[in-house]
Amino acid sequence: MSSHSLSATKSLLLLILLLGGVYSEPHSRQNENHFNCGSDEYLSGDLCCKLCRPGEFVQKPCTVPQTQGKCERCHPGMFTEASNGLDSCRACSSCDKNQEMVADCSATSDRKCQCRIGHFYADPQAPELCLPCNKCPQGVPVLQECSSTANTVCSSAGTNQRNRLFLLTVLPALAVLAVFCYYLRR
Repeated sequence: MSSHSLSATKSLLLLILLLGGVYSEPHSRQNENHFNCGSDEYLSGDLCCKLCRPGEFVQKPCTVPQTQGKCERCHPGMFTEASNGLDSCRACSSCDKNQEMVADCSATSDRKCQCRIGHFYADPQAPELCLPCNKCPQGVPVLQECSSTANTVCSSAGTNQRNRLFLLTVLPALAVLAVFCYYLRR
């Protein structure tokens, strides 16, 4: 390859690199804009818009960067707990048949439910599943009453009491029988 060809190739590569840098610069600036939204902003298209307050949602996003679009109050039965860029509020949850409401839904908080009396959460990770409380057998003391968060705890003393009763009545009878058999053999 001649020095003229080598020089032309180098010039062409330099031109490609320069043009590539020029064309990629706006793209990288655009990508930077995606990450430059403040903690009180959300990304709408290519614009950073100010968040709506809790209890509101974005009806129309902003058209000018770092401004707030049109926010609207959540409708009854809907809520948003935190500042947001949502295009609708979340639907309030409902209590199931084994639950009772302890706090109603508002524009800024979901409905709160707990297990009805006589029921408990089977799994604290799944609070929507309430099961009927166990009852201790007759004569067995209750160590802990059933609550919405824990099942009934029965004492094992009832079992021990029955064992003691067995030992106090059956063992002496066996001893008397053993003595009686001993004397019969003589």
